[in-house]
Amino acid sequence: MQALLKVENLKKYFPAGKTNFFGKHQQLLKAVDDVSFTINKGEIFGLVGESGCGKSTTGRCILRVNDPTSGSVQFAGREVTEFSPKELQELRREMQMVFQNPYSSLNPRMTIRQTLEEVLAVHGIATGQKATERIAELLELVGLPADAMDRHPHEFSGGQLQRIGIARALSVEPSFIFADEPVSALDVSVQAQILNLMAKLRDELGLTMLFVAHDLSVVEHISDRVGVMYLGQIVEMGDVEQLFNDTRHPYTQALMAAIPVADPKRKKTEILLEGDIPSPIDPPAGCRFASRCQKCFSRCTEESPVLKEVTPGHFVACHLYDQ
Repeated sequence: MQALLKVENLKKYFPAGKTNFFGKHQQLLKAVDDVSFTINKGEIFGLVGESGCGKSTTGRCILRVNDPTSGSVQFAGREVTEFSPKELQELRREMQMVFQNPYSSLNPRMTIRQTLEEVLAVHGIATGQKATERIAELLELVGLPADAMDRHPHEFSGGQLQRIGIARALSVEPSFIFADEPVSALDVSVQAQILNLMAKLRDELGLTMLFVAHDLSVVEHISDRVGVMYLGQIVEMGDVEQLFNDTRHPYTQALMAAIPVADPKRKKTEILLEGDIPSPIDPPAGCRFASRCQKCFSRCTEESPVLKEVTPGHFVACHLYDQ
């Protein structure tokens, strides 16, 4: 398959703590630390992990919402990290974002028509009657009536607002969408509707997606491949079936054990993670999961594991699989 997006050794460090005499911060928070993966054209790549692991920051660096500290981001063969402001403006038509909170991502003072007209005008796509026709098409595409364009955000439910957010992302006809936890603020029944909509749009429009979530069941439902992040690094990555049926990394195994099962008679093996998450300002020298891992041995605290292919297409960063 053809790779549309290649991320190599991506790092994003934020200044933290007090400044020294010269006004420079003495500490750095390592939000994303040496992350690499590829997303093939037409694929949905799920990125999962607990809050604060660096999932959203990774996506924002790919879109250059945040400038990476170092590393490479190649989109359709072009190095995104070297783009000028003008080139970034053109890139926005190819790469779009669906935000986590549908309530705060829309201007409450503007109607849906005004919101989408602004996008179409900024990118020189359509104005006037053509813009109205395009907005009607977009709303129908995401399952809303055309007359919804003259309402304000407060007149919609959360699920409807997220559909509008998706319509806004689709308005410039992108080929890549970064969905930043798009269903975490919605009710469970509405989550399924939005997930099914995004999968349908992927098939109909040939979209490629980076889908960020902290809910493994959501990621399993929509993703083709999955990467699991912990404290700024990917610890396991593979096809969705590989990851869920042949889980290798102890952290991923703990996440799997936490998924609730709708069967009171079925017993699950609990994996309790004890201890605190290490600080991203001063991460440990060895494996970052070592302090909470039940399978930890001496090498884990001394040497950082490298993401290696243990079976075809299945990568794990764990010393247990170095043989």
